[in-house]
Amino acid sequence: PRIAMASASATSLPATSRLVRELRVRGAGCDIASCTGQNLRAAFRHHALRALPFFTAVSASAALSVAAFAGRLQRRPGSSRRGAARIRRHACPYSSHPRKKLLRPETAICHAPIPPRTDELQICSGISDLIERYDAFTLDQYGVMHDGRTAYPGASDCLASIKAAGKPSVILSNYAGRSAKQLERLPSIGFNPDDLAGIVTSGELAHRYLTRNRGKLGTRVLWIAWAEREQRGLGDFIEELEGYTLASRVEDADFILVSGVESLFAGTKAEVRYNYERDGNYRNFRPTFRAAIQRSLPMLCANPDLRVVRPGGWQAYLGGSLARFYEELGGRVVYFGKPYTKAFEEARRLLCLAAAGGDEAKAADMELDEGFRICHIGDSLHHDVAGAQGVGLDAAFVARTGLHAEETGSHDSPITKELVRELCQRKQVPLPQAVVPRDR
Repeated sequence: PRIAMASASATSLPATSRLVRELRVRGAGCDIASCTGQNLRAAFRHHALRALPFFTAVSASAALSVAAFAGRLQRRPGSSRRGAARIRRHACPYSSHPRKKLLRPETAICHAPIPPRTDELQICSGISDLIERYDAFTLDQYGVMHDGRTAYPGASDCLASIKAAGKPSVILSNYAGRSAKQLERLPSIGFNPDDLAGIVTSGELAHRYLTRNRGKLGTRVLWIAWAEREQRGLGDFIEELEGYTLASRVEDADFILVSGVESLFAGTKAEVRYNYERDGNYRNFRPTFRAAIQRSLPMLCANPDLRVVRPGGWQAYLGGSLARFYEELGGRVVYFGKPYTKAFEEARRLLCLAAAGGDEAKAADMELDEGFRICHIGDSLHHDVAGAQGVGLDAAFVARTGLHAEETGSHDSPITKELVRELCQRKQVPLPQAVVPRDR
């Protein structure tokens, strides 16, 4: 059963959705969500609250009573308390292991099953067709705005048009570096940073988590990164984490941080470089990963992307594929960025703050306003389309310049609804609200 409880003062569904937030307690074979006064942003929109795969309550005491009730509810007739059936979890990222409880951050909120969408799919000539339809936009970066080196034709003008229409926009990227580094790089690619209300990167979320929770995982980092860290904006990533040091052996590490895929033991004298980005060969990492799993070392993945299309059309392997391999070997991974909830909620917060003119109280009310329409624009069906819809945002799928470009036909052939429906069905993701050939 799916049950939501609210306090007596919470007389409306928006009030309930505002209260239910990040803190979770375990009990009676199910997951109980509770909240404090500091966690009052809208973690679950109206449709998400109706589809919660766990019980929710607004206080710890209420959570305990619901837990006891859930235990009785789940117990099959004739079975013992020990043999009580459990509610099936949906990709729930934590278990009963004590250390894993400590590792569960706000970025690892599990998604409810996405209900079927009946919205009509719209084929657009460009993002300009959606400007009047929505109040704000979040945009993926790589494969949507640029190819890693230069902006796509019309992409810069598109951002300027969104700002000219009075609609705020935020870049939401699975870039493993910090947001400030990405903001500094935009002019060299061909974009005006003033056209944006902000940037949210997966690396920034990981950095904030480590800064707030120093010592929670330990302070000795086994870093997997890129060989050219300065060029990719990772040169001072570890240095800006006060109290953390780099480990040159698995035996000296407390956890693994994945910011790239080329250098193992990055930043130390034991650094080893591999060509994983091109060949995707896991064997070079297997001995290190097995040793780390034997020591129960968790992995933090600052870029959940599996693959990306590089200039020239070849597909590169990224940190998400390494993290998946670590999980397959039995390791524990915490992901930051899309498609997970925290990344989209942070982007929503920045958009509402910009639309409210910097008024935090007004911005908090706008986060609860279902009439404030936000569209996420991205090229990944899994990370962008499914991730956005999982938190209640509409999604526009960029078909011809990103990850699925080869699967959507040649640039001369038209994009049809049947083509998109078949592709989404094959990838097992919900339909986007709109499809555009490119960001323009």
